[in-house]
Amino acid sequence: MRARSFVFLTALLIAVDAFAQTVQLTSVPKPLPFPEGSAVFQWDYECVGQKGCGFTGFGLDRLTLRSASIVLARFKVGEIEMPTYFFWGTLIDGSPVTGMDQNEFSFRFSTVNMKLIAAGPPGL
Repeated sequence: MRARSFVFLTALLIAVDAFAQTVQLTSVPKPLPFPEGSAVFQWDYECVGQKGCGFTGFGLDRLTLRSASIVLARFKVGEIEMPTYFFWGTLIDGSPVTGMDQNEFSFRFSTVNMKLIAAGPPGL
């Protein structure tokens, strides 16, 4: 089951990387929420137009987002590799919103009126 999940995630990351525009990734807030040297991949989304944009996942249900970034970090804790998703977003009024999920099987999200503007390994 883990091998199949890993193969699916790898295929998804390659596909996302191929379709993403060549845009600078949003910087990951410091201090980093994961150890340096972790395997990391990032997706950046932004609101399209002036309509309300939304993001659901991480226990969030926001319809007033301006932008959102998701980072998947895989790091070791002892002998266990832990996949962890981090989320940073900016509301229309400029307020920040954040989230985290450490269960790769329950991780789900969707966007409304947002487009993927960049994807790839961040330059940490």
